[in-house]
Amino acid sequence: MATNSAQAAQHGGSKGRAYLILIIGIIALAFTAPWVKQSNFEPATSVILRVGLGIIFLLPFFLREIKKFGAINKKGIMLSLFAGLFLGIDFTAWNYSIFYVGSGIASILLNIQIIILPALAAIFDKEKVPKSFFIIAPIMVLGVIISGGVLEGNAPASGPSTVYGMNIAVLGTIAGTISGCCYGIYLYTSRKASRVNKVDQIVQPMFYANLAQLIAPTLFLGFSGRGFDLTHGVLVNGALPMNPETTVGDPITAMNWFWMIVLASLGQAIAWTFVQYGAVRLDPTIVAGLLLLSPISTVAIIAVVLFGEIPSPLQILGVVIVLAAVAFQNNLHKSLFKKSKGGKSTGTS
Repeated sequence: MATNSAQAAQHGGSKGRAYLILIIGIIALAFTAPWVKQSNFEPATSVILRVGLGIIFLLPFFLREIKKFGAINKKGIMLSLFAGLFLGIDFTAWNYSIFYVGSGIASILLNIQIIILPALAAIFDKEKVPKSFFIIAPIMVLGVIISGGVLEGNAPASGPSTVYGMNIAVLGTIAGTISGCCYGIYLYTSRKASRVNKVDQIVQPMFYANLAQLIAPTLFLGFSGRGFDLTHGVLVNGALPMNPETTVGDPITAMNWFWMIVLASLGQAIAWTFVQYGAVRLDPTIVAGLLLLSPISTVAIIAVVLFGEIPSPLQILGVVIVLAAVAFQNNLHKSLFKKSKGGKSTGTS
């Protein structure tokens, strides 16, 4: 009996630790979009710095994990590299979205992944798609379009109304949607990688994914006219210039570098590793519910306080639609309903 009690206590303790680590990761994720904006580096340059510094931060933990738990197998490495390739595209597109539609809305657009992940699982793993998916998917797309400001014809109060000859809200929404699609591919591949690795092999998949993340922004810099830029940012006095295609932003300062280091350490190395740690140890529905706190916090609190990014009433409607679709697709309503029923039955007994 004493042994069973000790095992139960140990299990409860490990679960409590997983919750704590997951929540720390989620809080860090909520600040990543604002940190991208505060660091103010050119979007592709920002990804290279964020990921490159993140690799340096992860390296000692990567080596320690190999020594303690062994190296992940070849399949795990390949899946992690493939996942990281798409996460690199995700980050690059997302950074542009942050500057074009704001850090809060960009965080909401990322949730388009809830359509991509089950679709990939159905196509490649023959997993059954619930009937609700075919209702949620178009609702989700509508919510993304509304929250991005695409349906509003008014020009922004300040800054350019078009970028590269396209409406800035449309371009920002497209970038955010591309980001969400690639994020869905990353989650699908990362999930497959976690199934071939040991539960304690968390840092190694993240390290290999980080290496592959450098490919997309590096290629993008080769096609863009600006190139790798450590001298000037994107924003001028905190706002997007009227001609962002040709106008460079404010000179990069020590404060910009400070926020980049914060982004790379907390928003990259710690956030993604901590979320992965909790995700493989806790109930997927609970994890999905807690992950919703990240975009909600970004759009409703952090972006408003730091940058005064206040969505229009129509955008707020779109945000609500997106978050409700995410919650429904992850069966959070069923979980809440069960808890409600459990609470009532306990009270009557």
